[in-house]
Amino acid sequence: MKVGIARDGAVFSTRMQGWYRTSQKTLAGVLRGGCYNDANPSEVTSVNLVIAPNAPKEQVDQIFSILEEAGWPKSKVKVETWTNDPQKPR
Repeated sequence: MKVGIARDGAVFSTRMQGWYRTSQKTLAGVLRGGCYNDANPSEVTSVNLVIAPNAPKEQVDQIFSILEEAGWPKSKVKVETWTNDPQKPR
């Protein structure tokens, strides 16, 4: 699963085979419940976090908190810079 934090603080994820804006509440639910494809649950097996330069620190901290609560501490999350924000990260 890829999660992105845009420079304006908006949160995106690769839910349902696309890059979509999402809420913190939805992100937390997906991390807990797994990814679904035709009602067939599949565990989240990896998390990549892409952060745009100048993304609000508060938002970054909140997302890290959500990830940690779902069993994804910083040490297990691959963190990258989102250089082409607002387009989908490459």
